[in-house]
Amino acid sequence: MGGDAVLFLYVGSVGAIFLLNAFQWSFSRDWIYGLFTLQTFIWFAYSLLQRLFLSNETLTTADYMTIHSTVHGLAQLAYLELVYRLFKVENRHPGLRRWFRCSQLIAILYPLTDVALLLYTNKAWQATSLSFVISTCYWILLIGNCLLGIWVAARRQNAVGWFFMAGSFLLLLHETNSLGNYIGPFYPTPTTESGINLAKQILGGGLILELMCFSLALVLRQRQIAVAQAVEQTQLEAKLVQERLEAELVQERLEKEKADVQLRAMQAQVNPHFLFNSLNSLSSLIDDDPQRAGRFVDQLSIVYRYLLRANEQPLTTLANELDFIQSYFHLLKTRHGDGLTVNLQVNADDLAQLLPPLTLQLLVENAVKHNVISSRRPLSIEIRSDGTGQLTVRNNLQRKTTRVFSNGVGLATIATHYQKLRQPAPVITEENGQFAITLPLIAASTDLAEVE
Repeated sequence: MGGDAVLFLYVGSVGAIFLLNAFQWSFSRDWIYGLFTLQTFIWFAYSLLQRLFLSNETLTTADYMTIHSTVHGLAQLAYLELVYRLFKVENRHPGLRRWFRCSQLIAILYPLTDVALLLYTNKAWQATSLSFVISTCYWILLIGNCLLGIWVAARRQNAVGWFFMAGSFLLLLHETNSLGNYIGPFYPTPTTESGINLAKQILGGGLILELMCFSLALVLRQRQIAVAQAVEQTQLEAKLVQERLEAELVQERLEKEKADVQLRAMQAQVNPHFLFNSLNSLSSLIDDDPQRAGRFVDQLSIVYRYLLRANEQPLTTLANELDFIQSYFHLLKTRHGDGLTVNLQVNADDLAQLLPPLTLQLLVENAVKHNVISSRRPLSIEIRSDGTGQLTVRNNLQRKTTRVFSNGVGLATIATHYQKLRQPAPVITEENGQFAITLPLIAASTDLAEVE
């Protein structure tokens, strides 16, 4: 392959790498990509300069070496900043911060000073011994910085560090070759055209491979950042879900506590009021029918024992509720006589099913409170189940004409209990002069610990 073809391929490859990284930087706006884009631009501009001007034989060796050292200095400046930011040297190796900054300062000052002295002395500066010593130290510094970059990258122990280390090693060879060209080649200088072209191919291929290694390191870094951001986003979403669930649990706990408070409040209202009416009934029975008074006291003790223990479990069996409601009805019947009847038609298979305690008492009390009760207009309450997992409490409607005080928490408390138990809500119907509420019975296999 001819020299022009090699140079053209070299310029095109470096230009393609530069454009790809510039395109990536335009999207990411990442400082790291910006620095590497600057580095690739420097090499691209240098390769373009070689293609257009540096092959001109009118340029002296001094001119070429000045341009060469200036380009390497600018590339080294971008390289050091890339290493510094990519591997977070300030955090991981704070002792190296001053070295990096001093090396960058030298990478700027040396080419400027060299150009100024070259112009001032009419190119005689580079022929002096002092220029030779300073230039040699400069190239050794660039080589040392490459070794430092390899060391820093190697400590990362990941793919980004390995690819960057490979690119830094190729840059090290590049800088070492430049030092050899200045103080004397480390290998025989080719004299034939084919040998010169081969040397150009090796140097150009090395630079292209170097830039590709750096590019791969940055691509892997970008991928790691994307994965880390995805993981962070997933963790954030999981945290938000957890916080929402915790908030829902807190809300559910508050609602349950509210329902319990309402239930206790109702019990506090029922107990004194009901006890007062019951004692009045008992007072009449003691004189008129002592035997009935004794049975009344027995039923009253059963009722209050059940009321006091109602909060011990969130659920009770339908059989327990029916036993309680019969004792409760006995007390009501003593007071209202023939004006009140209760009809129980419960499927035997449903007796082991569960429901919140005092549910039937609340419904019976609600019917007694809001309806007229007399022997001429008896109130009939029916409690029925047909084995389908539902219990219906029904009464004939004969509302009182006078306004009855109600705190409105009776039926609402029942609905809240079923909601907290994650059960279907009770269904209230009112038609054909009948008021009915249908309750879902809860399977006996339900774990009580799950609903507490």
